[in-house]
Amino acid sequence: MNRTGILYGSYDPLTQKELEYARKIRREQRLDLLILVPSEKGVLARSERMRLLKRALMPYRRIACGNAVSGAVFEEEMPAVDEEEVRSGIFRLAACGIRKMLVEEGYYLEEMLDANCKKKRAAHSRAVADLCRELAQASGVDEELAWRAGMLHDITKNRSEEWGRKILEVHDPELLDMSPKVWHASTAAVWLKQETGITDRRMLEAIRNHTLGTGKSRLDRILYIADKCERTRGYDSEKEIALAKKSLAEGAALVYAESESYRLNKGGKP
Repeated sequence: MNRTGILYGSYDPLTQKELEYARKIRREQRLDLLILVPSEKGVLARSERMRLLKRALMPYRRIACGNAVSGAVFEEEMPAVDEEEVRSGIFRLAACGIRKMLVEEGYYLEEMLDANCKKKRAAHSRAVADLCRELAQASGVDEELAWRAGMLHDITKNRSEEWGRKILEVHDPELLDMSPKVWHASTAAVWLKQETGITDRRMLEAIRNHTLGTGKSRLDRILYIADKCERTRGYDSEKEIALAKKSLAEGAALVYAESESYRLNKGGKP
């Protein structure tokens, strides 16, 4: 007679520590099959969590996901370990088999934004993302990529100056001579690559360049313009947006000139 066990949990998403726990339980209980059963409620729809589970469990012949079955000789609630951290962007804690999938399909971006940014900053980032999509559509640029860059461009803005300095000392020391107000562009790119596993150079470079306006790619210009011109900032930027839809280069040049004029009049520095 086959010995079947059940581990109930949220699996939102399955983490590497949870997977290791499941493997340990299967061995200790001498189970022929261990079924991971997702709860009905979660950040992701149950169908999406099931899809991620199936991918994560593909290498494991005696662990599967599905619904509860009768006759199980073992039933237990899986302790949720590291799931909230994964949803905040620490994808390296997710089960190995789904880390790339989380990145490539843009899972948990909303949760990542809310976990790392204050309410006002998160609202700004969503507005930037929406305008990035709008400009990308007008310019023939990947709309989803542009939207994601907008969502994540300020992801480290709330980090301390001390934290930012440590990152820049290793990855971008020349920025240390500039105002800490611009550091988050570089630290965001570093953090996203290290913690989420995002490696798309187009996105990372656009984020890295979004404060100084030094990027030359279409995505660089889209994010730079959107950051300065998103519609919740409280001033009319429709002229700049309209120009950018016709020519990203001209739109970026106008926004840069206006930004420099404002900076000089305020007596600031980059």
